[in-house]
Amino acid sequence: MLQVEKKKRKGGRKWLIWGILGIAVIAAGIFAWAALRPVPEIEESPDTRGTLTSRETTEISSLEIQVRGKDPWTAERGEDGILRVDGPDGWTPDSTLTEQIEETLAGLAYEDILTEDPAEYEGRLEEFGLADPALRARVRFSDGTEIGFSIGDREAMDENDVRYMLVEGDSRLFAVAGSVYEDLLVEKALLRPVPKIELQASRIDRITVMDGNELILKEWQLEGEITDTDAAENWKVTAPVEYPADQDQMSKLRKSVANLRLGLYVEEAREDNLAQYGLENPAVILEVHMAAGTTGQIVDGGAVNVQDREEETFRIALGDNRNEMTVYCLYGNTVYTLSRFSIEAITETDPMETLARYPVAVRTENLGSLEITREDGSRDTYQLTYTSQPPEEEGAEPETVVTCTKNGTEMAYAVFQAAYERLLTVDVSGRLPEDWEKQESTEIWTITSLSGRTHRVELSPFDAMHDAVTVDGYTLFYLIKGGMGSDL
Repeated sequence: MLQVEKKKRKGGRKWLIWGILGIAVIAAGIFAWAALRPVPEIEESPDTRGTLTSRETTEISSLEIQVRGKDPWTAERGEDGILRVDGPDGWTPDSTLTEQIEETLAGLAYEDILTEDPAEYEGRLEEFGLADPALRARVRFSDGTEIGFSIGDREAMDENDVRYMLVEGDSRLFAVAGSVYEDLLVEKALLRPVPKIELQASRIDRITVMDGNELILKEWQLEGEITDTDAAENWKVTAPVEYPADQDQMSKLRKSVANLRLGLYVEEAREDNLAQYGLENPAVILEVHMAAGTTGQIVDGGAVNVQDREEETFRIALGDNRNEMTVYCLYGNTVYTLSRFSIEAITETDPMETLARYPVAVRTENLGSLEITREDGSRDTYQLTYTSQPPEEEGAEPETVVTCTKNGTEMAYAVFQAAYERLLTVDVSGRLPEDWEKQESTEIWTITSLSGRTHRVELSPFDAMHDAVTVDGYTLFYLIKGGMGSDL
C-alpha cells in the first residue's frame, strides 16, 4: 500500500497561542465588569420578636399557673423574699422549678404578632387550641401591674416549635416559643420538695420484704461486718429458706435498693385517706437496715467529703398502682409515688434465684486456710501466709508475697492457686427433693477466710451418680460425684 506523507500545517502553534490569549482577555473583562457592578442590597427579614414583660424576678409578688386538667396553684412572695405555694404562710416549693418559672414570667417574650385584628381569630379559637387553652398563667409585680395570658395546644408553625398565645386586655394574636410553654408546664404536685433517700449499698446489711401484717416473705442478711474484707461473700438468704447467697446476685440487689428514689408528693397521710391509696393494709413493706459506717463523696476540686453515719433503718410501704409506671407508697407520714420498675426490681426478686450455686465462695485473695477431711480418715491442711515487702521503687505500693504449706511442708503457691481457682468454678447440678434426708458426710472442706470466718462444705451420698452438698449447715443441692475435683 502506498504511503502518502501528510503535509504539516505551518503556523498552527502560533494560532493556538493567540486563541488562548484572546480567551484570557475576555475572561478578564468579565471579571472587571462584575467587580465594578453595584452589589444589590440583601433585605434582611424583619425581627418580629418582642417582650411583654421585662422585670427582675424579685419584682414578682405572686403568680398563678393552671395546666389544663390539673389543679391550679398560686405562689406568693413573703416578706423574707421567698415564694410560697398556697399563700404567704404556705409551703416552700422546689426552687429548681420555681426559678425557671420566675425567669420566664419576668421576661415574657413572643416570637411574632400573627394578627392585630380580633375578627380574624375570635370565631376560630378551636383552630388555634385556645378555646380550652393548654395553660393559663398570671403574674403580678410589686408595683401593682399584672399580666394574664393563655397558651394553646396547637403549634403556630409546622417548621418551628411555636404556639398560639392570647394576652388579657390585648387584641393581638401572638406566636410564642414552645420553650415558654414547657417552662410553665408545671403541676402543683411537682413543686413539692421530695426528701432524698440516701441508701448506700456499702452499708446495707439486711433487706427484708414483708406483707401488710409484717410477716417476712423474703429476707437477705449479711453475716459479719460490712467492713470485713470478705463481706461480699458472707450474704445469705434467711427467708423463705436459709442458705448462702450468690455474691453477684446480692451486688445487683443492693444496687437496686441504693437506686430507689421517691417520685411525687401526693399528700400527708391520715387515717381517712390511707385506704384511698391502698395503704391502709399495704401490699408490701420493704425494710432496709444500714450499719453504722463512714462514707466518702467527691466534691468540687477533687476533695473527698468523709462523713460518719449512724445505724439506720429505711422503711417504706407499698399501696395501689397509680398508673402503669408508678405506685403509691408511704414513707414516714407522707404519701408519695414511686417507680414501679425500681421497686419491683427488689420486691419481685425470687430469693431462690439468689442462692449460691457455687459451694466454695471465698475468693483466693481472701483465703486463710483450707482443710479437707475424707471418709478414709485422711486429712490435708493448706495454710497461706501473706507477707508485705517494701517496694523496689520509691513511691510504689508494697508487694504482698503469699506462701503456702501443705500439712506443714512448703509447696509452690502457684500450684495451689491454680487448683483452688478451679474449685471456685464448681457449681451444683440440681435441687434435692424436699423429703430427702441427709446422710453421714463422706468429705468435709473447711475454708477459713482472712477475716476469721469459717465456711464448711460437706458431701454426703444422694444417689449412685451424685452427692448432696451441705454449705454452712444448709442442704439444698446435689453435685455430681467427684465434682469437687481431686487436684487438692
